[in-house]
Amino acid sequence: MNLKKKNSINSLFCMTKWKKLTMRQKNKMTFLKKGFSLIEMMVAIAIGSVLVAVIVVSFSSFRNDKTVDIAADQVLSVINEARVKTVSSEDYSRFGVHFETSRVVLFKGDVFTEPNSSNIETPVSPLAEISDISLNGGGTNLVFQKLTGKTGNYGSLRIRLKSDNSKYKTISVKSTGIVNIQ
Repeated sequence: MNLKKKNSINSLFCMTKWKKLTMRQKNKMTFLKKGFSLIEMMVAIAIGSVLVAVIVVSFSSFRNDKTVDIAADQVLSVINEARVKTVSSEDYSRFGVHFETSRVVLFKGDVFTEPNSSNIETPVSPLAEISDISLNGGGTNLVFQKLTGKTGNYGSLRIRLKSDNSKYKTISVKSTGIVNIQ
């Protein structure tokens, strides 16, 4: 038998066999022929990697911003607590706040002393720090006056991210004792 005749017999046999297959079998066979090429897989992996990278960078930036916001809110809360305690004449005393790089301390009286059992320490997030403390009269203490809530230690300080000094919040204290975050 020559080669042409053999090929035509084989193709005729295959065609006959194909016609005898059920529709389900045909679909299964054509499905098995479909698939992803290596290039398609590489493109899909590359797109997935880019998406993951964008999400991670965005989350990191969001986390850094929130760290500074939360630390500034904590410091603001301690300052406001000291002012409220002073205005309300709690224990017939004045209250103040002592600032350090990694913590703020609410203290009772005109002068910060340590150790003192009445001091209430609030640590700042380990990712943030207090810097650029600039209070009238120098120093790192902010003390409020009874009944009025005014202070002679007005000024400002910054809460900044340790890893990126460009991310910060400024806390301003007015002579009236009013405090705000910028």
